[in-house]
Amino acid sequence: MIIDTDKILPSIYDETKPRKKYVLRLELDNSTVFKIWRGIICPSNIRLSYLSEFLVRTMGFVGYHEHMFTGSDGVEYVSTSLKEDWDVYGPHEGEYRDFNEWTLGDVLQKKGDSAKWTYDLGDNFTHTLTLREAHRYMRRKGVVFDPEYCIIGGENSCPPDDVGGIYGYEHMLEVLKNPGDEDEEEYQEYRDWLPEGFDPKRFNIQDARLRVWDFQRTVETVRMRMEECIPPEMRPLPPMKRQQSVPKKLRARAAAGRDEEN
Repeated sequence: MIIDTDKILPSIYDETKPRKKYVLRLELDNSTVFKIWRGIICPSNIRLSYLSEFLVRTMGFVGYHEHMFTGSDGVEYVSTSLKEDWDVYGPHEGEYRDFNEWTLGDVLQKKGDSAKWTYDLGDNFTHTLTLREAHRYMRRKGVVFDPEYCIIGGENSCPPDDVGGIYGYEHMLEVLKNPGDEDEEEYQEYRDWLPEGFDPKRFNIQDARLRVWDFQRTVETVRMRMEECIPPEMRPLPPMKRQQSVPKKLRARAAAGRDEEN
């Protein structure tokens, strides 16, 4: 019996896919009060399932709702559990896929490409994820620097979970800003419901980075502990490395050497 940890808990990055350095902008759609956005650097071979979890923490949502991607071609990339529900209970219009099996580079490939990311399929907080730049990772002495997801900018707090979508959020902000006599009860309800110190214009980039790093560290730790518990004889064989082709100049030089010997 072979136990493959990658099938139980896949790695964050798919090493079988090309890896480029993506510069991304994530912005909440339909926000009319002020822009709510984040700037991100991310390897293109990150699995969409993990990218979605990272975006939850990047924005600042709690994370107990479903979240999904929609490509520019209309294909939806959803969690394994949601896909199974749709498979069984359907019908669901359009094509949908398990986002564990696809990477960011499968969806965004060139500068200007964009996709939709939705958090909470009830409140429907839809965001636009845009590829601003794509670069190769730099090498030094043949070594590629280990790429990681990193938040590089942003403005304003994301809406609190369960506020009623973007329109419910903007209604709440209006009540908090200009509480009239008729809104006094609603104003107090919002104040009691919101976490202490909530500021819609506050975005702490370091807090957001820590949320992402904590999640990433948890995933990596669990994968490591799982592998430690599996006896060597039950582990899958490591994948064979593809033999690199010999550069043309070296082939020509070798051929010239053989000719001289003959």
